[in-house]
Amino acid sequence: MPEAHFSGDSNVVGAVAVALGDRLRVATEEASGLAGVLPAALVSLHEFAGGRPIEVLAGALRVTHSRAVRVVDQMESASLARRRAAPDDRRAVLVELTPAGRRVAGRVMRARAAVIEDALDGLSAAERELLAGLSAHLLSRLAHSRRDARQICRMCDVQACGHHEGRCPVTIAVDAVEASA
Repeated sequence: MPEAHFSGDSNVVGAVAVALGDRLRVATEEASGLAGVLPAALVSLHEFAGGRPIEVLAGALRVTHSRAVRVVDQMESASLARRRAAPDDRRAVLVELTPAGRRVAGRVMRARAAVIEDALDGLSAAERELLAGLSAHLLSRLAHSRRDARQICRMCDVQACGHHEGRCPVTIAVDAVEASA
């Protein structure tokens, strides 16, 4: 019989991550009518990358600059995003969502929320609070840089996590890393 590679507890955590990831991918692709990284690109532009250089989007999506350019090409072709030159550096290209892009991003975010709420539905309030605390702790251990934060948060609802109020565990972790550097 083959040997286990790690504990059963660790395996269960990994299986939850895979199951949620699969459900999130399907739901957000269905909500947007777009596949691959495009739903995450819409949410990233909606929540934090809009009006910023393509490099910010590339970092959030964990793709090369040239791949991010192709993603923006696809979104522009679908009238979901537009490019514009940066006012302070005409060589830099900024990307922002169109009104249609904001609507589709909203659908993606609602689909994401529905999957997560469905997964948590059977938990008591105390269990949800415990899971949220443990998840926040894990997230803080995974965030070492702004690039990490953008990748982790590429599908996040910044209002829900409390980013602007200083409650986001990912932002708190990265701020601490930067303060100690």
